[in-house]
Amino acid sequence: MQDDFEYELWKYIDQQIDQDISLKEKLKKKNWTYQTAKKEVSEFKKNYDMLLQRWHINKENVAVLCCDLIKMVKAFPDQPDLQHLYFCTLTDAGLLNPVGNDFFSEQQEIENYIIQDEKVQILKAFMQKQTENIQKLNRFRKHVKKRTRVKNINCLTEVNALNNLTIENEFLYPASGSQIYNENLQSLLIDLNSDDLLKTIKPYLIFAVLSRKHGMMMGREHFIPNLKTAFQYQEYQIYKDNGKNFNNYCSYLELYLNLMQFYQEDNNIDTEFCDFCFANLSPLNEFYFQNCCQDFKIPLALWQKVRELKSIHFPKLFPYEIYHNYNINTFQVHHAEIYEIWEKTVNQQTADQQLKTFCEAPSIAECISALPYAEKYPKFAELFIYQVIDFILDNQMLALAKEMIAI
Repeated sequence: MQDDFEYELWKYIDQQIDQDISLKEKLKKKNWTYQTAKKEVSEFKKNYDMLLQRWHINKENVAVLCCDLIKMVKAFPDQPDLQHLYFCTLTDAGLLNPVGNDFFSEQQEIENYIIQDEKVQILKAFMQKQTENIQKLNRFRKHVKKRTRVKNINCLTEVNALNNLTIENEFLYPASGSQIYNENLQSLLIDLNSDDLLKTIKPYLIFAVLSRKHGMMMGREHFIPNLKTAFQYQEYQIYKDNGKNFNNYCSYLELYLNLMQFYQEDNNIDTEFCDFCFANLSPLNEFYFQNCCQDFKIPLALWQKVRELKSIHFPKLFPYEIYHNYNINTFQVHHAEIYEIWEKTVNQQTADQQLKTFCEAPSIAECISALPYAEKYPKFAELFIYQVIDFILDNQMLALAKEMIAI
């Protein structure tokens, strides 16, 4: 939800967009003249509107647009036109879907377009890679079902190095000096190194086995992990700390990064696919974003890449200037009981029902009519409704990226 600080930030961005690199330098980098840039902006906007019309997506307002777009993408997740609309809508800072008195000068439009187009192209390329890696994942899943294990590979040096590396992780401390662990690790490496396909993703597979089956690896003699499970989704409780799991998750993250570094000079390792599996087959990367100091780069799933690049103004549902003197967070502090009543009132409907009610209402005044005390605090009631819809739209649009990549 936009508060006063974000409103001031928005005004500042309107006035000074990306001063570090002048527009002239940006145009030179793209080999564009000013007139070429104007034409690119115009074509970008026309193409967006044309695709909305082609797919019968209503542009009445951002909420209605997003609801229609969500329905279409769910029905046709592989359709390039809809993927383009999805990425454009999420990265838009007002160029495609202006609200109220939004106005950009020609230069600001060009600046905004250059920034937005770069984000859209990054997301399209990322999406393409994700699609290719899904095909790889299916290939690996089929492969592990019919492969045979062999035991004729000498990898003692690698085993010793990995033993020393892995037991430095907290959840593997008990493996220090364990003959059972060392023998099971050796067996795992022999298995992987004897398979031309599986050895290309050793860092991920070793990580998956050790993080998911470390108890067996340390305690059961002659343990043979089922590698099929490494290509299945592993759920973790990442939003609630039971006093132990958060420490383990941090240690799992550290293990994966250490393994990737350990194998970084091995040209046979498919680093990109390892990262894809890590990002998409467990929620550990989201645990990192939610709970850790983000001081190193972690692989992303598509929805996380979208979240990283989406506009800070999405979804802009109302003209900020109308509510410049109203802060819903301050209202919540000073009128906690009323705010709680409003929450209980809207929560009588599901998120989909709330969104449907908002989209079908002829005005924001109609939306707040069901809220007690709305007549006394109309602007705050309006802001409250906008905040609710903002949250729902943001979550549903991000969730849509998960459906576009079916793991």
